[in-house]
Amino acid sequence: MRRDAQAVTFALLLTQRIGQLTVLGVALLGCSGDRDTPTSPAVTTTKPSVILVSIDTLRADHVGLYGYARDTTPFLDRWSKDATVFEHAYTTAAWTLVAHMTMLTGLFPEQHDVIGKRRALSPEIPLLAERLHAAGYRTIGLHAPGWVVERHGFQRGFDVFLEHKSLEEADRHLSTVLDELGDGRPFFLFLHLFDVHCGPFPNPDNAVYPAPPKYERMFASAGCAPLPETPAEKLWETPGLVNAEQLKTLVDTYDGGIRQVDDQLAAWFRELEERGLLTGALTIVTSDHGEALGQRGRLDRHGEYWQEGLHVPLIVRHPAGQLAGTRVPQPVHLGDLVPTILATCGLALDQRLPGRSLFGPLPEERVIAGMKLPEAFVLKGFEKLVAGPKNWCVVMNLEHDPRELAPKPGDRKRFEELRSEAIGTDKFPPALRIDELSPTDEADLKALGYAGDTDDAGDAGNAGASGQGKGKEDESKPR
Repeated sequence: MRRDAQAVTFALLLTQRIGQLTVLGVALLGCSGDRDTPTSPAVTTTKPSVILVSIDTLRADHVGLYGYARDTTPFLDRWSKDATVFEHAYTTAAWTLVAHMTMLTGLFPEQHDVIGKRRALSPEIPLLAERLHAAGYRTIGLHAPGWVVERHGFQRGFDVFLEHKSLEEADRHLSTVLDELGDGRPFFLFLHLFDVHCGPFPNPDNAVYPAPPKYERMFASAGCAPLPETPAEKLWETPGLVNAEQLKTLVDTYDGGIRQVDDQLAAWFRELEERGLLTGALTIVTSDHGEALGQRGRLDRHGEYWQEGLHVPLIVRHPAGQLAGTRVPQPVHLGDLVPTILATCGLALDQRLPGRSLFGPLPEERVIAGMKLPEAFVLKGFEKLVAGPKNWCVVMNLEHDPRELAPKPGDRKRFEELRSEAIGTDKFPPALRIDELSPTDEADLKALGYAGDTDDAGDAGNAGASGQGKGKEDESKPR
């Protein structure tokens, strides 16, 4: 890793910026009690450091340890042998904004209410970084641009909150912050990586998934074809412009981006280990959502509510090695991360959070609820229902139709029953309403493939769930 004087200065300037915000709301959600049994093996007597890596847009079925034939993740495959692999982990939205807010609050989308581009997390709802900072942790957030940004409230609780636009810049920032650690004080490191994601559009070589040449060509397959002479942004947004042979090229480059990130993680984890920062740490590697890869005739929308969009990798290494080398078949979701971290760090759990500690008892069936307007979904066992405007509803049976090729008309009443089972009756403060994106920010998001997600969706009350965020306003529109 290389030193970066400018990054050092920036990090030090940010270190003192939000300490006074940390205590605000940490006890808001009734942080007492424990959803798990008192003898949960997750509770430790000392406070371990926490490392949370989110690889944006990483499909579980393109990861070697989840059965993918290509050697896209040799490091994670090795590393997972001493960790716990959750075979059926789900996001709550195929959208970076909504999914990461679940990841860092422990709440389903309808509860945290950050379900649109003009919403920011209520200051009364604590983020994970705020909880850990109040417990004496040094908190570092290294994030990609776009959605995981200050505009939506993600910076709260972080001593250092630095944006990187590439793996190289992330490497410089990480080198900076690692020099500040190692003094025995526990730390929380959140590392959000965007290099598997599409874009930015336009780019010099017109690739949908740009990567250094070594990685773009690493998985070039027989029978693949050059992409059409069409701007990558148009290929991304327009169905039917890529044939089967050209789609192979897109998948090849997508897989190359995964390998690039895996190689970088290998270097980072080696550095962390050499510095003694991995020993006794709780380490989590996951993704916010998957990717469409043309399975339904489209490249954009990140897989929506289909399995390719919702099924994410989740690999967790307990600081004491508990459940190391095991694979867990029970369904889990990104909302489980906050309860897992709180329990493992020996902190008071919040009974109002819908998730559970991944190291405590996990039910064979539970309801997972998610939302990306104008649709919402619920999943229980093999049953998945998706609801949208005007009482539209479909149901899929993942046991008999795992590829979801034959959705059937769904029962809206059944959808509402399962949704209520997932989110319960607790009321949470609604999100803040924030200003429109600036033209520059909107252009930057569109360059990352979020053209539809910066449009206005009109009446959010037409969405698939009757959440607290109803009413006419500007929202993210995935259609």
